[in-house]
Amino acid sequence: MRGRVISFFGTSESGKTTLIEKFLSLLKEKLKNPKKEPTYSLKTYGTIFGDVPLYFIDTPGDENFIGELIWAMSVSDLGVLVVDSTTPLKYHVYRIFELAKKNHLPLAVFVNKIDAENTQWAQTICDLQDMLEILQIPLIYGFNTNQPLFLVDLINKKTVKETGTKLEFEAYPSQYESKIQTLYEQLVEVSAEAKDEFIEKYLETGDLSPEEIIEGIKINLENLKMSPVFIGSAETGLGLPYFLKRILDFYPERNFPTLEKVNSYAYVFKTFYDPYAGKLSFARVLKGSIKSERVIKTSQGKEEKYTQIFIPRGDSLEAVKEVGEGEVVVFAKVECLKTGDTLSEETLSEGLPVPEMPTPMFTLALHPETRADEDKISGAIVKLQEEDPSLVFYRHEETRELLISGLGSMHIERTLEKLRDKYGVKVKTSLPTIPYRETIKKPVQSVIYRHKKQTGGRGQFAEVHFHVFPLERGKGFEFVETLTGMNVPRNYVPAVEKGVREAMEKGILAGFPVVDVKVQFYDGKSHEVDSSDLAFKIAAFHCFKKALEQANPVLLEPYVELEIFVPDETVGDVIGDLNSRRGRVLNLEKEGKRTKIKAQVPMSEILEYVITLNGITGGRGYFISKFSHYEEAPPHISEKIIAQAKTQSSEG
Repeated sequence: MRGRVISFFGTSESGKTTLIEKFLSLLKEKLKNPKKEPTYSLKTYGTIFGDVPLYFIDTPGDENFIGELIWAMSVSDLGVLVVDSTTPLKYHVYRIFELAKKNHLPLAVFVNKIDAENTQWAQTICDLQDMLEILQIPLIYGFNTNQPLFLVDLINKKTVKETGTKLEFEAYPSQYESKIQTLYEQLVEVSAEAKDEFIEKYLETGDLSPEEIIEGIKINLENLKMSPVFIGSAETGLGLPYFLKRILDFYPERNFPTLEKVNSYAYVFKTFYDPYAGKLSFARVLKGSIKSERVIKTSQGKEEKYTQIFIPRGDSLEAVKEVGEGEVVVFAKVECLKTGDTLSEETLSEGLPVPEMPTPMFTLALHPETRADEDKISGAIVKLQEEDPSLVFYRHEETRELLISGLGSMHIERTLEKLRDKYGVKVKTSLPTIPYRETIKKPVQSVIYRHKKQTGGRGQFAEVHFHVFPLERGKGFEFVETLTGMNVPRNYVPAVEKGVREAMEKGILAGFPVVDVKVQFYDGKSHEVDSSDLAFKIAAFHCFKKALEQANPVLLEPYVELEIFVPDETVGDVIGDLNSRRGRVLNLEKEGKRTKIKAQVPMSEILEYVITLNGITGGRGYFISKFSHYEEAPPHISEKIIAQAKTQSSEG
């Protein structure tokens, strides 16, 4: 029987982990380490229901870890959105639905905590139907007028009694006939829309058989036209046996990308470094099977021999000889594997597509505390990125700072905790240094500099004459040689250009690189004995610095372009905040129930923008950013930056 993978999504505290653990308990799986803390990373559990290998993936409930959700979606047949019926719906529910739709993942809904004192589960179902742009159709409903809550299966129109994983169906009390009939008709109508023959039968008879209803649900689910809604309690187990049975009744056949020329392959969706077992690579077998003691080949052109393979069983790993199609296989200490790899025993000419990770929204500079931390940080970073591909580490070309970028402050905070606790690397953090630039505003003519040094023996002599011009923003640097006559031998021209380029590395205002200038080397003087490449390079260096002083130098600051996605009701507050950051709103675009704001903002003003945006939108906003251009900084900003640079220089 093909293995099945179900991922559970929901906000923090919605009960995802409790729900999975209760399912495993129902199926007689023993848990070694029941989870007591919030989920920050994917966790895969395994069991068997009847003869079906079932794998449950638990996912984080915080926006900061949305990259983990995308990896889970890449290998799941079905997603289950777990919703807390004791609290109002949170925006993260909408983001999950949005991501599932984008990744073509069928989604069912489990409304949790329906037996809690403060539950509003019926209202929660209504709110879901208002929030999400897809039909939310209950398959089961609860009644508790003057008696304990009992469940009614709307497919059979019978009450459900659950004993272990067994279900018994009985007639329901007649006083609920009207409500049940209304819900049943809604379910039949939606199921009928799945097939032409169902529509014809429904129009003729007004009804469908239970088998036809189930088939209609399955088709609609696969086509992302509906989300079947279940109700229950992860804490007490109410509604869970019914959920398991029905899920397998209409389990969707999801179409994954395929590799036609390969008989068996798997896709790595999670890497985890265990303190005892070492590197663990979790992969789903999408075609054929994977056997132990083989040589594995990856879509990256790497290969490695391995011995044992494992499957998740409960919350542990179990060694096996072979893992079948649809199941999750785990490799231990296979160094060539990384998240996103396709693997096979056969040679692969291509791999399956790798999901696009969300754009990082928060960046910090890392400063290892000791020399030992500095030595260890590179190896630790490699492992952190393998475990969480939504993290970005890089060393900035100009500032030479080691930067970490993530989806928010909590994302980076948790990563730095892991860096310290798991890999023994301590770091201090700071906001990144802004890569300002310097340029000039007016041309200067006939700038002359003579370099002359006599210390006994051969001396140094070179004289250069420059015209220096400002260039259009973004043009960079232009060097033009227009020498006439033989005052300067042409073989010194490269040394002159090199001297200018070295002088451009640090401007005279605050030591930032100089850009958007044109230097015309039109004349000079040389000495047949004392002139050299070095002498001309030194002369050019100082001539350019002299020109800068006369050319009205100014500071340039980098701007970024933002695409900010926010709920409609927060647009005014977000725009007001952007204006306070010297931002310019370029346009507004309506997208469903939210608005996309396109804006340009100075980079220095948005280093911690994600925190502010979360505050304004209640965690419902996010943004994509990219470098845009450089602009002249206003005088009050320039003065502040120049003063800071001088202070740092004197302290250094």
